Order: sequence, then C-alpha cells, then structure tokens
Amino acid sequence: MEAATYIPTQWHLPSAIRRRLGATIGRQRLIEVDGHLLLLLHEPPKAEDAETRRAVVIWCDAENHWLSAPHEGGLLELERHINRYRHAIHGLDRELADAHNARQFFDVIRHTHPLQRATLSLLQVMQAAREARPDITRLISLRDQAADLERGIALVAANARVSMDYSLAENAAQQLKSANLATQEARRLNRLVAFFLPIGTLVSVFGMNNAHELFAQQAFWWIMIAGTAMGLSVYFVVTGRSNS
Repeated sequence: MEAATYIPTQWHLPSAIRRRLGATIGRQRLIEVDGHLLLLLHEPPKAEDAETRRAVVIWCDAENHWLSAPHEGGLLELERHINRYRHAIHGLDRELADAHNARQFFDVIRHTHPLQRATLSLLQVMQAAREARPDITRLISLRDQAADLERGIALVAANARVSMDYSLAENAAQQLKSANLATQEARRLNRLVAFFLPIGTLVSVFGMNNAHELFAQQAFWWIMIAGTAMGLSVYFVVTGRSNS
C-alpha cells in the first residue's frame, strides 16, 4: 500500500484508519474509528487546478486532542480553513459585481463550479463531525458556518448564470436591432436604384447621340416613354417587396 504523504509521520493513527487512506487525498470525507475522527478536506479549489486537490487533514483522537496538517492549530486550523473558503467566495462575489460582459460572467461561473462542489462536500463533512462529536459545541458553529458558505456560493453561482443569460439576450437583441437597421438601409438603396434607373438610361442615351437628331426622331419619344414606364414599374415592384 502506498504511503499517504499528506499524513504527518509523527501522527499515531489507528491502523484501521491508515488502511483506508490512499496515496492521494481523494474526496472530502470523515473517517471515524474507535473514537478517532479524521477529517480529510481540500483547500479551496480553483479552475486552474485541473482536478488536483491540496490536502488539509484534521485529526481528533479519542481524548479530544486536535491536530492538523499541513498547518498546525488543530480545531483552530479547522476554523481558519473555513475562513479560507469564505474569502474565496467573497472574492468571486466581487468579481461578479465587476463583470460587465458574457465573457467575464463565464469566467466567474468557471471558477464557481469547483468551489461550489468543494463547499458542499465540506458541509457534509462538518455535519458528520458534528454528529460524531455532539459534545463539542464548537463544531456546531463551524457546521453552521459551512452551511452559510454553501448557501453563499450557490447564490453567487445562480447570480452569475442569470447575469450571463441576460448579457447574451441583450447582445442578441442588439444584433437583431443592427440587422433591422441594415435591412432598412438596403430598402432605401433599392428605392434609390429603382428611381434613378430611368434617369441613368436617358443620360446615357443623351451622352452618346446628338440631342437635336434624337428629338427629331419619333421613335426616340416612344423609347423614352417606354423606359420611364419600365423604370417606374421597377420602382414600384422593389418598393412593394421591401415593404412586405
């Protein structure tokens, strides 16, 4: 069996507890054997940790003597450990308050997920420790603090998701507005093209021929009338389709 390097070598844990320990910390949990409590906890995780968890171990022996690792302090270190979770949650809450776009909201959500799972597991461990040591009233306060943290991180996660959904919906509405404006500009352009088509045709005719010769020809006037009629027809057709 591989040694549990996160357990200090000077700790004289019962062999029944040591047999249940792996080389890594594993999930957060409470091990209770023969009056001994071993709390296997995680430091507040980050999204960048890649599922690697840093171990925090709290041991209460059968005589209610508390030890902790890697930081000393025993039961006091357990309280400091819960405060580190509180600090991490408050940090995410501040990031959420400063976020203004979907990308920033997504970053908050990405960091919230592992912390939310870890906080829930911490609460479960503290509840189990409270039930295992009903005579230690300090555990009641620590359990209640863990419950407050679980509610707090749940609120941060919910607010971040709602804020990101609202930001995405607002961006979609702005894109739709821009698309409508572009459609309106295209309609104006189509009307301008339809209106100036007969004029452009006449200008090109006058530019290539002598005006006096054209006016003298009867066919010119028929061509001009037909061109104008066709231009107006195109204008009304384009305008009707744009309005529909």
